[in-house]
Amino acid sequence: MDINERREALRARVREKLHGEEEDDELVVQETEIVASTTQGEELLLIDESTGLLTLASSLIFIGSVLGIITGLLLLQGNPAELLNSSLEQESVVDVYGIVLEAESGDAMEGVTVELVDEETNTTILPTETNSYGYYEFKNVVSKTHVLRVSFDSYLTVERTFTPEGATQTPFTLTKGNGTATPEDFTLSDSGWSLENAVALSTGIALVTILAGVVGINAAYGARRGKNYRKTQYFAGFALFSRGFIVFGPFLILCGMGLMILARDEFQDDEVE
Repeated sequence: MDINERREALRARVREKLHGEEEDDELVVQETEIVASTTQGEELLLIDESTGLLTLASSLIFIGSVLGIITGLLLLQGNPAELLNSSLEQESVVDVYGIVLEAESGDAMEGVTVELVDEETNTTILPTETNSYGYYEFKNVVSKTHVLRVSFDSYLTVERTFTPEGATQTPFTLTKGNGTATPEDFTLSDSGWSLENAVALSTGIALVTILAGVVGINAAYGARRGKNYRKTQYFAGFALFSRGFIVFGPFLILCGMGLMILARDEFQDDEVE
């Protein structure tokens, strides 16, 4: 074998060796790319799963809050003033009864005249007298403002304005004297919850319900963006007061809050305790 053949054989071996190294490099590169692709795929899968939880949480909170706003609007639209007026127009009848006592001794007084008087016309509707135990009673009295007039010889006449509610009246105490004692007004203490108070309370509840629903929508937006975990949870908690259809709305909001807890790590600016 001459020098040229040897050179050619050496070149062939070098080429084969170089070709084998390139194949090994390609295999190494391919394995590295496969590992990197697998890792990226797992990361993307985890990100998609967490993003899905936040999206679902945001949707639940949003729906529950909207139901709360609808409930608040329905409360305002109900016009409680009309509802209460219609109920007050349906007059009911009750029994009125009580006792008359002597002021100094505290004994029951028999034979005392007790008159049920119409407040508007000042006319006596029905008179009666106390029994031996000092008791008096009027049957089927219409539930509107009346006056009870109690009189007895040698005693001051007592007049009391009241609204019948089917309960025992505060005892009358008669003091010796002539004329009429200072009139008593029991309408304020017996009237109970006023129409104005009921309307104000209902309106206040409706406004709080709507406000809580608006705050809940803000919480849903925060959950969708994945920012301000604590603030979003606080807002969602306040949104529970929206009371969407009583319990359905708060239940959805609670579910959304639970999903936010599961995806808490995905909030970008969560405070580290």
